[in-house]
Amino acid sequence: MDKRWAVRNSGTCDWGREYRVMFVEGSSMGAANEQALYPAKAGSEAIIQISMTAPIAPGDYNGKWQLRDPKGKSFGEVLFIKIKLLAAATATP
Repeated sequence: MDKRWAVRNSGTCDWGREYRVMFVEGSSMGAANEQALYPAKAGSEAIIQISMTAPIAPGDYNGKWQLRDPKGKSFGEVLFIKIKLLAAATATP
């Protein structure tokens, strides 16, 4: 599955290749802990897309991601994903 967030670069710096999206907490759902941040000029909108794999076991899963600048400083709002996996229905005889 792909998770996508639409974000606006409301700062004064363009996001270049050295900007990252970092996993912070919860479940990364199989995604790498560090992802490239799509380059975006100041004032423009970007789509952040991360490929994830849903867990197998039923339950509630959530993850938090954060943007980081080239010096490793976090910025912007925390990005969230939350999914709920239900148990498969079983046939009754």
